[in-house]
Amino acid sequence: MGSVKVIRCSDAGFDCDAVFRSESEEELMAQVAAHAKEAHNLTEITEEVVQKVKSIMKVEA
Repeated sequence: MGSVKVIRCSDAGFDCDAVFRSESEEELMAQVAAHAKEAHNLTEITEEVVQKVKSIMKVEA
C-alpha cells in the first residue's frame, strides 16, 4: 500500500469532523467536493477552494 492522502474538513475551517482518505488525489478531491456540496451547501467549487483544500492535504505513510 502506498501513501494515503488525508483531508480533514475541520482543517478547512468548518465545524465538521469529516475525514477523507485516498491514495488517489483525484478520488480524494471528488470525495471532498461531494461532501462540501451535500454537508456545507457549497454550490460552486472554485479554483480558490481547490487550492485551499490541497494546501491542507496531509500524507500518511
